[in-house]
Amino acid sequence: MERLKDLYLRDVRRTTVYEKAIQLVVEVKEFTETLPWEEKDVIKNQIWKSITSVSANLSEGNGQMYYKKELQFLNIALGSAAETQTWFEISYRCGYIDEKTFENFDERLIEIRRMIIGMMKKIVQK
Repeated sequence: MERLKDLYLRDVRRTTVYEKAIQLVVEVKEFTETLPWEEKDVIKNQIWKSITSVSANLSEGNGQMYYKKELQFLNIALGSAAETQTWFEISYRCGYIDEKTFENFDERLIEIRRMIIGMMKKIVQK
């Protein structure tokens, strides 16, 4: 019964990691609009799916009743953040993004991944 009570008190939207993930979604949307038209179908769609998956899975995990289920969704969010890093690296190596912008996105995704890992460690300790 404690877990149910906990569900009503927690709101992932108030966490720093969620806010950082959402802010990154907004900035990524702006970036994908600058991609050459021939790359928009592949790279834009893949980046969009992976970056929005981070915050969506943080939310879905937070809404779970059991810690084990929450951990699964956090793991998916972690993987989605890593996938987004890969798409940015591809964009950088193909010349669609400059080094400074690439490093900015990459560092922020590393920070988000660290925060998700921290959340996962807390759950495992419970």
